Amino acid sequence: MALTSLTSPTFSPSFHPLFKYLPPKPQFLQFKPLPSLSFLRPNHGIPTAVGPDGKFYPTPADDDPPEAPEDSGHGVSKFQQIHRQASRARKLQEEQFKKDQSIFLSAIADETDAPDNPDSISADDSGDDLFGEIDKAIALKRKEFVKQGLLKPNPKKAKDKLEDNLEGIEELEPEEVVDLDEIKELQGLTVISEDDLEKEDSANFDSEVNNMGKNNASSFDLDFDSFGKSKARIVEPKFRMTLAELLDESKVVPVSVYGNLEVEITGIQHDSRLVSSGDLYVCCVGMKIDGHLYLTEADKRGAVAVVASKEIDIEETLGCKALVIVEDTNSVLPALAASFYQNPSKNMSVIGLAGTNGKTTTAYLIKGLYEAMGLRTGMLSSVAYYVHGDNQLELPKTTPDVVMVQKIMAKMVHNGTESVVMEASSHGLALGGCSEVDFDIAVFTNLIRDNMGSHGVVYDDRDVKAKLFSRMVEPERHRKIVNIDDPNAPFFISQGHPDVPVVTFAMENKNADVHPLKYELSLFETQVLVNTPRGILEISSGLLGRHNIYNILAAVAVGIAVGAQLEDIVRGIEEVDAVPGRCELIDEEQAYGVIVDYAQTPDALSRLLDSVRELGAKRIITVVGCVGEGDRGKRPMMTKIATDKSDVVILTSDNPKKEDPCEYIMIE
Repeated sequence: MALTSLTSPTFSPSFHPLFKYLPPKPQFLQFKPLPSLSFLRPNHGIPTAVGPDGKFYPTPADDDPPEAPEDSGHGVSKFQQIHRQASRARKLQEEQFKKDQSIFLSAIADETDAPDNPDSISADDSGDDLFGEIDKAIALKRKEFVKQGLLKPNPKKAKDKLEDNLEGIEELEPEEVVDLDEIKELQGLTVISEDDLEKEDSANFDSEVNNMGKNNASSFDLDFDSFGKSKARIVEPKFRMTLAELLDESKVVPVSVYGNLEVEITGIQHDSRLVSSGDLYVCCVGMKIDGHLYLTEADKRGAVAVVASKEIDIEETLGCKALVIVEDTNSVLPALAASFYQNPSKNMSVIGLAGTNGKTTTAYLIKGLYEAMGLRTGMLSSVAYYVHGDNQLELPKTTPDVVMVQKIMAKMVHNGTESVVMEASSHGLALGGCSEVDFDIAVFTNLIRDNMGSHGVVYDDRDVKAKLFSRMVEPERHRKIVNIDDPNAPFFISQGHPDVPVVTFAMENKNADVHPLKYELSLFETQVLVNTPRGILEISSGLLGRHNIYNILAAVAVGIAVGAQLEDIVRGIEEVDAVPGRCELIDEEQAYGVIVDYAQTPDALSRLLDSVRELGAKRIITVVGCVGEGDRGKRPMMTKIATDKSDVVILTSDNPKKEDPCEYIMIE
């Protein structure tokens, strides 16, 4: 490194900044002359070297040169001396660095570069000790060498960043590693390397290239069946509230509370298998399963709070921050679910269907009727869930539990649904699954026998179904729709407020508000002439069988009760050609008819076979089976009905569950 010559400023002690730090000159002590001694001082008229100020002034010779101050720096100021010493030390350092440059570069070649902003290196990254500062200096020096082209860049990799973040964390115990793996598996967390991503992208690109020609070939084909019937985009709503807010909204009074009630809840579940991160887990107690035993699984899946009816130590959990103890978790679950999802049923018109048979088909017909009236209508049934229109949800085909009911209804409200048709099953009514649903219309189809539900709960069908009608207490908005051909009709009419309007329907009783004047049955359609208080309707339906006339009459009665236009009633009912698994005709251009029906009770099977015989079938081959672990008392009854009313009977299993199919087929 070349040394640059500097021009020295004129040295003057009077103004140079270095001299302001020099100590002041010593002052001589000045004594006032004593007048008493002045007579001792002779005065010969010779000039003295002591001035009037008391200082000594020797008299110089006239020919002597003036004295110059002594120069100890040999013409070089103190500032120049310091500058020359620093330059000399810098030159020696650079010579030493050039000599040892290869050693320095090889020593820091594997180090990572410092970030672009040196100020971003916090004390946590570099450490508070001397070694942390040294590492920081090495990283900065290496970055300087990279800029000079002496080293190649070596930025910090994602893996190194992860290791930095994990630095200082204690190593997991073997059992903790197993728990962590289970949590990742339950939460669906997988680690994908960059190589896997590149392979996946390459495979996707190849498939797109291969299918490009096929897509171009059919890009101008039109699907006329779906033309003009585009589905709306269904938006998933998000709900959040603290546990304290949820308890306040639901009016649930806990026995005791532990932990932080301000923890945020993003979901609610009583099935540990369905728990996700941020959920509130409610430990419900069933006939066979106690939810308290599955707290560990719910905790691993991400539950942040627990509602229980037993004392639980949440300190042993991984993420649970609060515990609420109540007397009965089963009774508070409906209120918690409804409050969390903001009571969605209060924002829609809800039609509830109660009865042994015909609920699903009637639900489809009422949905078609309401949509013909121009209302966005959803449906909750045992075979399908619709938000509105053709927007079907892909969920398990079973009776929805209390949490699922509120969650689906909340999605309906969020997506603009105005009304919903719901099957109020005996199981849901008995266990409180519908207790927080605000029904506007109650429909009674029929009642066959006291029943033991498929979930092993014994209850009286009539008393359970009466819970739906007991809520009809507001004459201004509530309505009752009752089949008066059923001997239990007076009981259901008497439930609730007596002033609530009632619309009756029947096939045999001509005193009903809605009844058929004439009907014709065939293997392809059903034609019926319906009498109503507002006029006569002529309906041609694709639903087959005499029992489906009851379902059509029930839908017509609902339309009359809500004041629908007669043409909307006819159009809405005729839009329903078939219902999945409900006397559903399978037409594959075969030489014989095939009908699929989900008849799960003796009466339903009997009415189905009577309807098929009434359609003019010459020979009936019946394939029948019962669900395992269900009501065993109806199996021999259904077997006898099938053999009495069919030409050929084939007994088979229908979801045997844990039962041996061969054994319970023989029981039938």
